[in-house]
Amino acid sequence: MKSFLTLLILIFFFYGCKGQKEENVSAINIDKYSSINFLDNKYQVNGFFIPDISNPYPTYTYSDKKRGIFSVDFIGKNDETQYFWSINNSKGYFLKSTNPENDSQNSKAIKNLIKENDYYVVASYLSNKFITYIGGEDGEFEPKPNAKTIFYLYEDRKWKQIGEIETLKIPEDILSFETNLIKKYQTNTNKKD
Repeated sequence: MKSFLTLLILIFFFYGCKGQKEENVSAINIDKYSSINFLDNKYQVNGFFIPDISNPYPTYTYSDKKRGIFSVDFIGKNDETQYFWSINNSKGYFLKSTNPENDSQNSKAIKNLIKENDYYVVASYLSNKFITYIGGEDGEFEPKPNAKTIFYLYEDRKWKQIGEIETLKIPEDILSFETNLIKKYQTNTNKKD
């Protein structure tokens, strides 16, 4: 679990955030005073990146003391789309790369290759009420005891809550975890129809 938290901290503070803005995008009401449209360009200032994990995907992150911390992950809807981002894919994103570390942080190139219809867009949000900032230039933080992360799926131009879990219990394989949340949400939605 500590390695996941380390990865989460690294993602939030070394790489930053960037994404795609759409008109008429529904914002999430975080409390009665504020809301977040996770796809808004203002949350994308630090850029898209490909995390150094076994099954990578495009993502961006955002953090500030007023809102909290969130990441927006673009998960391929099929295996081919998902595998495109793997460094082991000889026909994928890293095909012509001479410096994978730099290319994994080439926000413009990554963003230009994302066709939103081919991806599930998932936001994971940790509210500022669950964070203790411990200082430092990078805005280092620790989640408070019993902190909860909420997961949202962008669907039909709206953010829909698909899960909530204690932050310290988030599994290391975040891709598998988010994919399972999506499947469970879709199954429940189909039952209602």
